[in-house]
Amino acid sequence: MKQRVCLTIIAILSISIPVAAQNIYPVTSGEIIFSQSQSSFTQEFLDQYPDASLAANNVRFTLFFHLGQYIHYDFNDRVGLFSGLAVRNVGMITDETLPQTVSLTGASVPYEDYKIVRRQYMLGVPLALKFGSFDKHFYFYGGGEYELAFVLKEKFWTGSYSRDGAKTKSVKWFSNQTPTFLPSLFAGVQFPGGVNLKFKYYLTDFLNTDYKVSSNTQEGSSFNLSDLSRYKESQVFYFSLCWQFNTAELFSFDD
Repeated sequence: MKQRVCLTIIAILSISIPVAAQNIYPVTSGEIIFSQSQSSFTQEFLDQYPDASLAANNVRFTLFFHLGQYIHYDFNDRVGLFSGLAVRNVGMITDETLPQTVSLTGASVPYEDYKIVRRQYMLGVPLALKFGSFDKHFYFYGGGEYELAFVLKEKFWTGSYSRDGAKTKSVKWFSNQTPTFLPSLFAGVQFPGGVNLKFKYYLTDFLNTDYKVSSNTQEGSSFNLSDLSRYKESQVFYFSLCWQFNTAELFSFDD
């Protein structure tokens, strides 16, 4: 349902594009992303492991690698739209207490604390409507975006909720631990001087909660943190501080 809403908004914006825009120009953008997540365990998982907990969903701050190249269409000085391509590093951080082994019925289960970081590199195609005063470089905008998730990195620290313990990490291309495509809605404001503040909300779970690892069902085996069936939800949203500049002006030189 959420994906249909996003697609509907994008379709409405698409049909509003005139055959010949009055002003077309390229814009290059970078971002500093402050992401947050809302995640929780399923009741079934908590019934099986009552001492398991998800202590915190931490803010994730990242500078690298975020780059967008957009084409802006200004119908006049007040109304326009833009689309393009963008590469972003988006993810989530959780502090979790998890079972170490799958025990025999009636036996006690040892638990361990973990800090878990997951991030995806994503290629996005946005479409947004903007309105304001383009001559003064001040405007508001909002729209939808579809992003292709293509590189997942997962790392965790064992023994505490800090990054001081033993670290384990893995990198996977086009992993099925997350959805392949993630739709989102976003809105923001462009200030004079190139500074841009944006909020984005992903309409689907960031993690694929149907992803299971068979070792979790084997008696006495180590609990596999990559098994995502324990999550009831894993919603991601973020604020970003952007800077934007007209690419054509950057490479134009006056005699």
